Amino acid sequence: MDLVKINDTIMANELLIETTFQLEKDFLNIGVNFDIQKPVQDYKQLFSFASTLVSTLNEQAPKRILYLLYRIDLSEEKVQSEMQISTLTFSELLAELIVKRELQKVIMKNYYSNPENQ
Repeated sequence: MDLVKINDTIMANELLIETTFQLEKDFLNIGVNFDIQKPVQDYKQLFSFASTLVSTLNEQAPKRILYLLYRIDLSEEKVQSEMQISTLTFSELLAELIVKRELQKVIMKNYYSNPENQ
């Protein structure tokens, strides 16, 4: 998938829908409902919802955050290094990193599922 196609896909909200679905799936795998109101309008709404959910998890079940990081292949080292340079709160930063990682997974899945890229 080249950059023009990625941009067109983003504009059509396909990646937003797929990223939301991926987040729902991965949160459900750790026993947490990612029950965002649909349709999701933009990534800002997705980040905001994820941030609130991560904040709640951090207070009530912090081990689930670690399970999620492992599940989506987001290293603790990456989180720690980003914390050093970020002005965001822990929950905001973690939500941002989680959503970006899920978006990356969706893009890679789309790229490698396209026969043209084989």
